[in-house]
Amino acid sequence: MKARILVLNGFVKGWNILKSLADDGFEVNCGHHTPDAPGLFSNRIHDRAGNLVYPNPKTDEKAFVNAVLDHIGRVKFDIVLPVNAAEMMALARQKDRITPLALFPFENYYKLLLLHDKKYFFELLSAQTDPDILPRSWSIGDQTPPIADIVAKAGIGRTAFQPMDDFQTVDHFLNGHPGVIFPLMVKTRRATSAVGIYRVRDETELRTACRILGDVDIIVQEILTGRGVGISFVRWDRPPVLYHFGHKRVREYPIDGGASTSREPWDCDDHPLTAALAGLLDRLDWHGVVMFELKEIDGGGPQPVYKFLEANPRFWGSVPLAIVNGVNFPTLLCRAALGMNHPPVRNAKEYRARIFFSDTLSMVLNVFHGRRVWYNLCDYFNFRRLKLDDIDFGDFPATRKIFRRMTAEFISRLRKKER
Repeated sequence: MKARILVLNGFVKGWNILKSLADDGFEVNCGHHTPDAPGLFSNRIHDRAGNLVYPNPKTDEKAFVNAVLDHIGRVKFDIVLPVNAAEMMALARQKDRITPLALFPFENYYKLLLLHDKKYFFELLSAQTDPDILPRSWSIGDQTPPIADIVAKAGIGRTAFQPMDDFQTVDHFLNGHPGVIFPLMVKTRRATSAVGIYRVRDETELRTACRILGDVDIIVQEILTGRGVGISFVRWDRPPVLYHFGHKRVREYPIDGGASTSREPWDCDDHPLTAALAGLLDRLDWHGVVMFELKEIDGGGPQPVYKFLEANPRFWGSVPLAIVNGVNFPTLLCRAALGMNHPPVRNAKEYRARIFFSDTLSMVLNVFHGRRVWYNLCDYFNFRRLKLDDIDFGDFPATRKIFRRMTAEFISRLRKKER
């Protein structure tokens, strides 16, 4: 009998994960908080009765968890696989209630929090690596438990960390750093997919951004100019599994630091950062997937300089790029969690990937603002070895749903930019 997996979140990323699992031989179903998510209509799902439309975990976490628990209690699944942070963290809080019903192939809530929370991650990494590879960062209005409490609850013994400079209010921060250099990046500690992130040019904009974000649990950070890159991993111990994949961003939306819309492989196999991060995962005894996001900066030397931005202890937006290049993180994770062998991994580094609709918008805006016009046009119209995340005519029912939704959103965004 085939193992059955419930993939939670059925938009572009989750849809690609769902397809990769089905193509590897798993039976799949999809869950989402809206009934029109493309993954719910994928032709990879042979029994849609096993799908689930659940409450939005961002607005009603308790109802979401209860809906998932009720569903997996009635419909038998081997694995529950949340794709985004909201679903994953909500279920991680209730891991003890989930595991009698299905495998949850992620760490406990507190270990996930060490990487998901930007302040905890910086405090952990600053003691593990050279501080120069981290951007200057400050915390405002810290209302969360100290990292020592989180480390203890994560169950990882003695782990070194270096507390971040913390200020009670934005006024305390400005008084403590009267010569701070703008622009700065302001974000919530658990911002994801460029939501809850602001670029501020002066004190007035800094105060406004902090007020919008609620004046607490905020990270203020120097802005790093360079190209976004990522190194992603899957790790398990029994059976031993450790694979990685590197990618570089080509374009993003919003164009001033949003989510990536076009990516290409990065050969980081022999990069010292890859080995260092694998060592960190070993020290944490990590189980699951994670992507480390960095900036590649021209430091004036023969080699670029890399600085960390954040970690995503979940499936990341560019995971379809890794899948098409032979590092199928979803199937590697699920097979490892089930104790199954996996076929040879081919880290091809041959294909590029993009989200057609949002990348088209990004290209138009980059050209409109005169940013690397020739480069962006040449790259955009290069269709060789290109995988589109949001268009798959082999799965037309889901593609049709994406086309309708993304076209409406694309037109709406363009109209906003014209005003």
